[in-house]
Amino acid sequence: MDFRATLRPGFCCFGVVDECFLRCKMCQKWRPDLNVPRDIPKPDITLWKRAISSLRSIAGRDFLINFGGGEALLLEGLLDIVHFAAENGLRTNIASNACLIDEPMARRIGRSGLSSINISLDSMNPSTHDYLRGVPGVYHKVMDAIEYLDKYCPGEFEIIICCVIYKINMDEVVSVAEWVNKHPRIKWVYFMAAMQPNNTRPNPRWYREEFQYLWPDDTARITTVIDRLIGMKKQGSKINNQFCQLEAFKQYFDSPDRFVKKTACNLDRAVHVDAIGNIYICYEWERIGNIMHDDLAMAWYSKKACAVRNNIINCKRNCHHLLNCFFEGDYPFQVI
Repeated sequence: MDFRATLRPGFCCFGVVDECFLRCKMCQKWRPDLNVPRDIPKPDITLWKRAISSLRSIAGRDFLINFGGGEALLLEGLLDIVHFAAENGLRTNIASNACLIDEPMARRIGRSGLSSINISLDSMNPSTHDYLRGVPGVYHKVMDAIEYLDKYCPGEFEIIICCVIYKINMDEVVSVAEWVNKHPRIKWVYFMAAMQPNNTRPNPRWYREEFQYLWPDDTARITTVIDRLIGMKKQGSKINNQFCQLEAFKQYFDSPDRFVKKTACNLDRAVHVDAIGNIYICYEWERIGNIMHDDLAMAWYSKKACAVRNNIINCKRNCHHLLNCFFEGDYPFQVI
């Protein structure tokens, strides 16, 4: 068998924008990037489309491209890129804080061929959600955006809620799941575990120091909350996390430094492209190319990519992408 057939990508995220206008407590994309000057050249729409064509050649039809940021909808031309991907048989998802989704934007999204959108909602209490997002009024913009998307994006288009579990909202996430379960238009809710905020200098003790206020430090309490979510999922609630992933959350909140996977890290099958075009398998390791001058498929099968994969196999870090975005597998669960 051709090794390339067994090395198809399993996850993809194009981080098309590094900026955002909110002041989220858990994400500092609103600050200048620590490593990348904002005036550095970035891929234009043609280059993003070329990368998609190359990805399509190795991933096949129906592969899902996630577009993220920052706030992905800040990229002018994003929906043109989405439309191109859809025409080439790929599924597409945008992660958004929903603040830019007014009626005209919802109409454009409906015409773009976008498969699904992930909307951030951390609490059914407006003050909690707005506090975490750092700007007043965001909760109500989320609710308005959902109504607009319901109106202008009919058919198989999926509205997904993404809820991150923090100390301040851990007693309120069950109510988010209950609300989603009753909402006729929302496909499901996907829960994520608190991680060190984006665009901050790596600190293995972030949850004990600067960002301690985000960390659910009452282990018994957070375990009870997650057990409630597991029970709801067993009863058919619209919770999209795997059972083993929710179990991993419990172990992670109890011992964040212990590796939560039974098997090795699976990010050796991930494709990440950042806002300046750099291609990564995992952001913890060196880049394998740049879409501004490299073919994505060739970079994916390069010697440099092979070396990065060997490093990933031995990695034992509970990173955001492993625990939240591409957990995959591992049941029955055990901690290594």
